[in-house]
Amino acid sequence: MFKLIGNENTKIYRRSRTWIMLSVLLAGIILIAWVLHNKQTTDANWKQSLVAQNASTQQRLAKDSAHMPSIAIKGQEQEIQINKYYISHNIDPNKHTTWTFGITAENLSALLIAFIVVIAGDIVASEFASGTIKMLLTQTMTRSQILLSKYVAILLYALFMTISMFILSLIVGGIFFGFSGMDAPNIYLNANGTISQMSAGTNLMMIYGFLFIQIIMTATIAFMISTIFRSSALAITISILAYFVGSTLVHALSSYSWVKYILFANTNLQQYVQNGPMIKGMTLGFSISMLVAYFVVMIVLSWSIFAKRDVAYT
Repeated sequence: MFKLIGNENTKIYRRSRTWIMLSVLLAGIILIAWVLHNKQTTDANWKQSLVAQNASTQQRLAKDSAHMPSIAIKGQEQEIQINKYYISHNIDPNKHTTWTFGITAENLSALLIAFIVVIAGDIVASEFASGTIKMLLTQTMTRSQILLSKYVAILLYALFMTISMFILSLIVGGIFFGFSGMDAPNIYLNANGTISQMSAGTNLMMIYGFLFIQIIMTATIAFMISTIFRSSALAITISILAYFVGSTLVHALSSYSWVKYILFANTNLQQYVQNGPMIKGMTLGFSISMLVAYFVVMIVLSWSIFAKRDVAYT
């Protein structure tokens, strides 16, 4: 079994696209750091900028709120509230340390997830597309062991990419902003809508912990789709579309209570610590239950489809 997992990892890391995707992620982190560093050194009138930003947001809400999703309205109202807190407590939000930069760099998580989806959506479908699945099935290992080894390899790759993004953001942030500031206060709205703060280091680790749960669920979706289709390109395309369209759909339909049953409304558990649930009536227990239910269904479907799949025409 360990040999199978090792073979799957070798297939992933010997391909140039794996390292190209990591390089693109690093380039994105450096670009964000460069932009924020320039903004930090040039925007001396940050209070006036926040006042103008709040005025613009309030004007937009007064004009367009009737046509905006409830989650968008909530987000902009929270932004106004936090900006007012920055102004009244003389906290410059543009002043970064390596830890606060790491929180900002986490905005690249959509790119990170897309890269992981590419690998997860390809790992089974590519075997059928190239015909190498026949060679795998002639070994003494069962289909279940083969499928499990591929899934474990995907989880290990997801962990590798997530840790890499975490470490690279700290290194790049340290180069641009200095390596201190782990205890710097990070301002946010808690689930009750009250201004709160925690140390930047604690907040960053919490964010990545919740992010990895989201990554596991999204990778599992791509893995399941990869077992369904013989075409690697089709499996990757559908997986990426499922992630981006699903997330967009949840935000667009956030005013409807039934949206809470969609998987992507529950993958971000951070909403129960910061900003509050996006759908009224959602609870942490409900979201965990939905994640477990979806996970079990996707794993069972993946195994059922792979176990019964005919490879004679591959």
